[in-house]
Amino acid sequence: MASPYWFPPEIWSMVFQMISKDYHYDIMDVRLTCKTFEKLATPFLLPRMICGPWSSSLTTLTAVSRHPVLSRSVREVVYTCTRFQSIKTLPEYKEALHKAYPFGRFDEPRTEEEDLGLNTAFSDYSQYYNNQAAMESSGEVIACLCSALMRMPNIERITISPNFEYELDDELDEELDDERNNELDSYHYRKWFLDPNPAYNEAFLLKARVLSLTGANIRELEIESDDADRGHGVDGALFRGMSQLSLSHCCDAFRGLRNITVTANETDINGWRTGNLAKILSGATDLEKLYIHCSNGMFHISTRYILGTTVWSRLTSLDFYSTTFDQGDFLDVPRRHSGTLKDIDLFCVHLTNGSWKVLLEGMKSFLSLQHVSIEDPFEEDGHEAIYLNDDALTKYLLGDGPNPLSIEYLLNLQEESVL
Repeated sequence: MASPYWFPPEIWSMVFQMISKDYHYDIMDVRLTCKTFEKLATPFLLPRMICGPWSSSLTTLTAVSRHPVLSRSVREVVYTCTRFQSIKTLPEYKEALHKAYPFGRFDEPRTEEEDLGLNTAFSDYSQYYNNQAAMESSGEVIACLCSALMRMPNIERITISPNFEYELDDELDEELDDERNNELDSYHYRKWFLDPNPAYNEAFLLKARVLSLTGANIRELEIESDDADRGHGVDGALFRGMSQLSLSHCCDAFRGLRNITVTANETDINGWRTGNLAKILSGATDLEKLYIHCSNGMFHISTRYILGTTVWSRLTSLDFYSTTFDQGDFLDVPRRHSGTLKDIDLFCVHLTNGSWKVLLEGMKSFLSLQHVSIEDPFEEDGHEAIYLNDDALTKYLLGDGPNPLSIEYLLNLQEESVL
């Protein structure tokens, strides 16, 4: 008879999934406990693969994709979208470091150890660049990504990330002199390394082409923000110079997506105004959640260039961060999705051609809404954010409370504060 303390397999699967997120190596030990645990824990053995356009990274990805067990456990592929520049001499490398440091503050090496650290970092940077250039020119990057994706049947999520992790041990040179490595202080070694530049646009097109060619059954796509907060993201140049073939690949790639997160910056406004992003998003016919985050202040591009007039029959959640809305254009979005849209989150949104008071009145008529969050809203020509009480907003939009921006509500609030 089964033990009364034995949990159902579904519970154990949930436990192992939580463990895999923060205690990855423990999953390896769990699999050795018994055959039942081996079967239940294996899907969480390697849930995420991080790769980039370098030979060592793609070799690892290929090896995992060919492994009979690991290939089936991968649920997410994170593609590092950084690009190294051609820097041929040490003086040029120093100049690049000067520009990369805030306010041009860059301390020249003062000791022999620091000189060694700087030279080693420059050497590693050059190796990364040469390796990346060779891989891209040979077509190995897209070939490896396509073949690996086709061999990993359970991938559900693709993340494009600019967050490059530079390790002390040179991943491109397995025969790195241990004696030299030991001489280097890890702080100095990392200090002199020039971070590669994010290349969102190129990575976006690459991943779209890979997904289009493979027909991979991906459900989530995230274009991740920069940990260093350098104000990056896909920009309008991506859409302005987009060929018809690239547009077709993008529409095909988005076809099965349900959750989409786009980090953007408003560089090249004319590119954004082509409406190509709206065309691409329209391909995601099963879209459920859409997040548009601007990475460098206010995004002064109207929603009609982003969302177009598409009606997504399953759309339940919208999240906008540091964007600009025309009142009429925005109200048209929940109106088109009045039967499905449940959650709206707006942060630091700038409203034009209208007022938040009127916009709230329009939103109140959408009966499907279950959650609304609006923080730090701005109006046209306004330099300070409008204060909106969360409880009052919820009571108004989802209940019978007064409009939190009406004169009556504000006067009552003022009277209560006096009392």
